[in-house]
Amino acid sequence: MRFGVLCNGPIFQCWQLDAIQHLVAGGHTCELLIVNANQPVTPGLVEKLIQYPYSKLLVRLWFRYLMKPAAKELADISGLNLVVPRISCFTFKKGYAEYFNEADLATIKSYKLDFILRFGFSILKGEILDSAKYGIWSYHHDDDRKYRGVPTGFWEIMFGDPVNAAILQRLTSKLDSGVILHKAYFGTIFHSWEANFNNLLKSSTDWPLQVCTKIESGDTAFLSVTNAPQSPVYKLPGNLKMLRFLLKLLYYKARFHFRDLFITEKWNVGIIENGTASFLKPGEMILPEPRWLELKSKRYQYHADSFGFTKDGYIHIICEEYDYKRSKGILISLQLDIHSLELIRRTVALELGYHLAYPFLFEYKGTYYCIPENSEGGKVDLYFFDTDSGKLIFEQTLVEDLQAVDPSVCFYNGFWWLFFTDRTSTNERLHIWFSADLKGEYTPHANNPVKVDIRSSRPAGNPFVIDGMLYRPAQDCSGRSGRRIAVNKVIALSPRVFEEVVYTIINPPPKSKWNDGMHTISVSENAIIVDGKKECFIWPAVTHKIKLKVKRKINGAK
Repeated sequence: MRFGVLCNGPIFQCWQLDAIQHLVAGGHTCELLIVNANQPVTPGLVEKLIQYPYSKLLVRLWFRYLMKPAAKELADISGLNLVVPRISCFTFKKGYAEYFNEADLATIKSYKLDFILRFGFSILKGEILDSAKYGIWSYHHDDDRKYRGVPTGFWEIMFGDPVNAAILQRLTSKLDSGVILHKAYFGTIFHSWEANFNNLLKSSTDWPLQVCTKIESGDTAFLSVTNAPQSPVYKLPGNLKMLRFLLKLLYYKARFHFRDLFITEKWNVGIIENGTASFLKPGEMILPEPRWLELKSKRYQYHADSFGFTKDGYIHIICEEYDYKRSKGILISLQLDIHSLELIRRTVALELGYHLAYPFLFEYKGTYYCIPENSEGGKVDLYFFDTDSGKLIFEQTLVEDLQAVDPSVCFYNGFWWLFFTDRTSTNERLHIWFSADLKGEYTPHANNPVKVDIRSSRPAGNPFVIDGMLYRPAQDCSGRSGRRIAVNKVIALSPRVFEEVVYTIINPPPKSKWNDGMHTISVSENAIIVDGKKECFIWPAVTHKIKLKVKRKINGAK
């Protein structure tokens, strides 16, 4: 696709250059730079002193001296080694909007652009909005349904909102009512406004490329869906509001460091004696109280990521056993009596030289297989589960050189689908690979990451089919990791198209001992196996965290 860029000159912010570079690397061509030729009016010193918005002094000082996100560092577009024609355009004001003159519009239209990225100018109106086939694409780095206006990433922290969002939209003649081309949801970084700001910018750079991929695949229905948010319009905070914000930021920093050092997660495995997903209801629900296993373990160990099935009067479970002293997980298998849940056998199913977790267990042609998460090992491996010994036996590597977090497979619509999040963004960015055969060659989905949503991306158990529809459990990590489970209903799934919506939110039972979170659900014929979390103080975990922090400080000093 052919695209142009609206800009204020050859100097861009780094995240903007990254967006252009993604497009070019994806085979699209930058055909035109549309440069703002309007000269800003610079008032004299006396006029500056008179007109200065002293009521916004604190936030302006913050932006000038303290807000230095890496994504906003400046660089020249010449660093991309692109030869791109440039035209300088003067605009004229009419009310609050800018309009292009007819001569410049004719020149821009002559390039027959598919779309134009807006990285310059102000609020645009008039024919410029229709000067490219798919219009002008513009970012808004906040949730348009909650926060319009400025500043980016501020009000989520101010109001304690655990979820940030950002959009890429096609501009229309109606302000703030464009066509949503792409939207993503991120966890709010409460303890650092700069980090929160930076994350929103750097995480959105590949969106224009993804929209191009969708258009080229024929998935264009979203191009005609207009948006009309009713959210309030926020302005730069005044000094008193900024002081309140600084106090909140100080509190969040103290809370973050305290929890990071002293609060530890401890997990356990539970069983619900109901082998179907019939308890799922649309909307939001509370998980029935499981029968929690009382596995003998050290205080500095826990059991989580549980998968299982029933066979010949037994429940077979494979789960992670994590040891805070070793900072490492191994996989163990449990054989339980189906009625009494008495532990018959505990076996170390798999232990390698690095951390293992999330032993995704599934049945295929009467055989049980397991794909553990070994993102530290950098590959996706398939194991055979020997129910007689309780051991996992290596079959083959499915994908090399891939740091897949919580890899989960299922067969649907003629393909094996491998869902996972990547290690650089474990809770947000969902990827899909696919193959015609379980053990065959896997190919990345055309539009990876197919979804960016802190609330429902990271896999959380076995996908299952009800009435021909595929449902995919995922973690809701908004607020904290492993908070609860969102069950997604897959609307469209092909090598080039993916769409799902949240069908059910499953909350942990509120009166349970393990009610601080849950992040895995495994549905088998006669039982549903889950895990549950409680937050507590564990001294070996604290000492381990201190050692890691000291090690990082020493390495940083070197």
